Amino acid sequence: MNKPVSSPRSVGQFTIKAVAQATGLTVETLRAWERRYEVVTPSRDGSGRRTYSAADVARLRLLRTATELGHTISRLAHLGEDDLAKLVADSGGQARPGPTRGQSYVERAIDAAEHSDPSGVEEVLTSAVALLPPNEVVNTILVPLLREVGERWHRGEVSIAQEHMVTDIVRRLIISVSRGYLRSDNGPCLVLATLSGERHELGILMCSWLAATRRFRTHYLGVDCPPLEIARFALEVEARAVLVSLVMPENEVPALSQLSQLAEELRGRCEVWVGGFAARMLSAEELPAGCVLLPTGGDFEQRLDLLAAQFYS
Repeated sequence: MNKPVSSPRSVGQFTIKAVAQATGLTVETLRAWERRYEVVTPSRDGSGRRTYSAADVARLRLLRTATELGHTISRLAHLGEDDLAKLVADSGGQARPGPTRGQSYVERAIDAAEHSDPSGVEEVLTSAVALLPPNEVVNTILVPLLREVGERWHRGEVSIAQEHMVTDIVRRLIISVSRGYLRSDNGPCLVLATLSGERHELGILMCSWLAATRRFRTHYLGVDCPPLEIARFALEVEARAVLVSLVMPENEVPALSQLSQLAEELRGRCEVWVGGFAARMLSAEELPAGCVLLPTGGDFEQRLDLLAAQFYS
């Protein structure tokens, strides 16, 4: 099982500190598991430091979940990835993110931003994407990062240039990783857009990524789209749902009237999902028939899973 020595800059190789953050295991536990049970066999860089592959990280996360479910590491060490995954699934377990690892990525990204270091911000976020599940990246890193940077800008601790730098890096990263997921020709179709006058797109881009990871055929139409055009496109591609993101308040972007137009044009052929920060200011009773209020990211993911279950049943 010996692996070739890798350069410190080899693609897909991670330090023991990064692996500890990604798996929730301590460095000491990682070393003990390797020494006593040989659960993984890390490579060594030119300086003799351990480096781990993405496959090593995935295996270690499974091992951690299995031990949390009550299995001993001595019993688990000899199992392959398929057997480990089956054991976890049969036990009804799921990976539980560590309480602080997302915050660590956020802090490092903010530190790089405050030093006007775009390469540093990109390196932190790229590492997170490589090591963590997409929903964890979105919910514990990207959303908190953007919120914190915005708050620091309002307090004068981050310049508008630095805030724009972080926003642009996050946008490009989401678009890039979304393209890495193969679209299922037979999967349910989801159309995503913002209404006329609404130009905030980071939230809906994240939603498009999360949907793509669930084998949805996603069509992102961009920002500032007239509702009639959204409806026309959705009907042409036989969408199962249309997601509209609201960030600006109703008195700045007349969302309710546009949602009425959208729902009327769709004629009940598919649902209209309404999410985003400003969606929290609305009540379900205000929305036109056929619209579903999804005020949180968790609500959106639950709706995705419900639609997928209905589609594949």
